[in-house]
Amino acid sequence: MKEEEKYQWAAWLDDQVSDADLEQLRQDPDYAVMEKIKSYTAALRTPEFEEDALLLRIQNQQRQIGKVRRLFVKQTLQWAALLLVFLGLGLGYMMTRTEHEMTGSGERITFQLPDASEVQLHAGSELAYKSWNWDSNRLVSLDGEAYFKVAKGKRFDVKTAQGTVSVLGTQFNVKVRGNRLEVTCFEGRVQVATPSEKIILTPGKTLAYDQQKRLFFHTTNALQPAWIAKELAFEKEKPQDVLAELERHFDLTIKAEAFPKNELFTGKLPGDNSEAALQLLAHSYHFKVVKINDRTYSLDATP
Repeated sequence: MKEEEKYQWAAWLDDQVSDADLEQLRQDPDYAVMEKIKSYTAALRTPEFEEDALLLRIQNQQRQIGKVRRLFVKQTLQWAALLLVFLGLGLGYMMTRTEHEMTGSGERITFQLPDASEVQLHAGSELAYKSWNWDSNRLVSLDGEAYFKVAKGKRFDVKTAQGTVSVLGTQFNVKVRGNRLEVTCFEGRVQVATPSEKIILTPGKTLAYDQQKRLFFHTTNALQPAWIAKELAFEKEKPQDVLAELERHFDLTIKAEAFPKNELFTGKLPGDNSEAALQLLAHSYHFKVVKINDRTYSLDATP
């Protein structure tokens, strides 16, 4: 930073900047950041001094003028140095800050990424990204399930523990629970990359992995994820994973110690009626539903 710029910022911080300099500073790319820094440093201002007493001393002692001027210059340089320190801290914080979006059991939220792409986050999920310098670091981390409506012409990567989904301008759903990754493309194209392979998905294609081994790759007629339409769709899923999804979606506790563990489940369950969903699932395995309270159920084997 040039010496002249230091004095301009110092004067701005002390509310002594001229209109011309203020207009120039407002054109600086860092002006918004400096505004925030100024608000935080307001409490650091020096105590008020006695202006009348100071003026009297100046009038009585002409030589004091030079000292006051030197004091002002010294204080200005101190403010400039302090400003630079806070600028560095502010920029460092913004560059490392990660935005987090989270949902608890029974919750669902909708929000936008920095490029105006829309995300609907399903229950029991977490999504993270860095808004600073998004254009050169288009990466989203996901644990759970989310439906993405990508803004036209925008691209980014969705990183999960089981693989990375690269957006090529589309609408798609990503679900990662434990060791399972499931991706469905509804519009445009997405690329799914795992340690073993890379595959391009086109509209209507669904791809799933379990422990990074391909589970299925087929066509679907759905126009959006089932959970958006208040349904829960499962394909070749372990019963305990289905129960966990019901617990997240409805914010329930389900006791099912004797429930089958190896008979995979495929089907749709209502996403807006917890008791109906439990009854259908239990009936598929010849179990019965016992309601303990409004938030707790037990699935017991029928005699």
